[in-house]
Amino acid sequence: MGTSLSRVARVRDGDQTTPTRRGGFISEKVHRPGRLVLQMLDGPAPGSTVDVSGAVVTVGRSSLADVRVHDRSISSVHFELQPIATGAVLRDLRSKNGVWFHDRKVQAVHLRAGDSFRAGDCSFVLTDVGSVEVEALTTNRFGELDGSSLTMRELYKQIDGLAATPLDLLLWGETGTGKDLTARTIHALSGRRGPLVVLDCGALSPTLAEGTIFGFRKGAFTGADRNQPGVFEAADGGTLFIDEVGELALELQVKLLRALDNREVTRLGEPGVQRKVDVRVVAATHRDLRKAVGDGSFREDLYYRIARAVLRTPALRDRGDDVIDLAQTFVGRTCLDFGLEVFLGDDAMRALRAHSWPGNVRELRNAIEEAAHVKRRGEITAADLRIGDDRAPRANKIEDMIASTASYQEIHAEVDKLLLPRVLEAHDHNLTQVSKRVGMSRDKLRARLKELGLYSRD
Repeated sequence: MGTSLSRVARVRDGDQTTPTRRGGFISEKVHRPGRLVLQMLDGPAPGSTVDVSGAVVTVGRSSLADVRVHDRSISSVHFELQPIATGAVLRDLRSKNGVWFHDRKVQAVHLRAGDSFRAGDCSFVLTDVGSVEVEALTTNRFGELDGSSLTMRELYKQIDGLAATPLDLLLWGETGTGKDLTARTIHALSGRRGPLVVLDCGALSPTLAEGTIFGFRKGAFTGADRNQPGVFEAADGGTLFIDEVGELALELQVKLLRALDNREVTRLGEPGVQRKVDVRVVAATHRDLRKAVGDGSFREDLYYRIARAVLRTPALRDRGDDVIDLAQTFVGRTCLDFGLEVFLGDDAMRALRAHSWPGNVRELRNAIEEAAHVKRRGEITAADLRIGDDRAPRANKIEDMIASTASYQEIHAEVDKLLLPRVLEAHDHNLTQVSKRVGMSRDKLRARLKELGLYSRD
């Protein structure tokens, strides 16, 4: 695993220099980990280290692994480490002897600098070398956003600096990370007197999309029985939040770019009539639009027009103990709203910390609300949360299929059978919301559900 380090420097999350005040909020300079290092504590090469701060690193006994550990208790490819902003996500890769964290066997867990774990008979620790200085606000609530983790407080600082500017912004983050709440916070702090208007590109009907965005004149098409302003006119003087902008059809991207460049729109049925609008645009996406530009599904000129500044909304797995604070908040709200009397037990909190939260805050809220309603009174345990455990049988089947000669279509079907029922349940079978979550149009989603025998009109 490489050579040992004679000394490992650790800087705690939140080490502070002189705070400053700007715009009513206190700002501070803080340090977060720089280079991540995995060190073997007990095994065939104690003290050996490897840098894991770049791409995902796999560890195992065979030459298939990025890092080889010559110990019989270690599987061919035993585990992987995925670096994230606050440490790394450790995942067991179906090893024989498992991965253990705090004496608990785990499939995936968020590690921070200083955390140790065991794989087979070998022990490891994740450490950080050096640090990066960043600016963050000191508050644990900012507008409609909650969280005291460094990643969130960095986001607060960025919003504080950009909200009152005229720049159009792009919010980029996984589904469920609160891009809509971030947009509301930006609008509230912008000083703009007009409304916040939401355009959900994932739910746009292809036949009505242009009229929804730019408006239409009475008689412009069948069913246009009145003059109707579009979302740009509705947001005049305020903010237009374009959610899932990456789902917008290419022909509409051209017209959106023209509207953004000129700050004027033309309603359907009114050729040559331009209407000036005073609109600040905040767009959001879960897709990497730079890759979309590369594959031709998103216009490069539109990307640079909406991405005057880019804000990343952090995944829940990057937010440390925010998961516990948010869970406690959801427990309190659910108890208050429905007259329940439940609380989170210690093992439940350990399970919350260990889960990787692919659905982010939305998944956390669903898990807490379900457990609270089922339990009604008393302690919510890890078993009550039902997170992660019901995926294993089909996930193992998928791994076996990948290792076999199964076709791409067969593997894809198994993935969809694992994913789609969970997403349907999480969104109360609302196909519009589900189509947004999985990045698929409603029509394609409905056809896929029918194909897999998962579609129901009820």
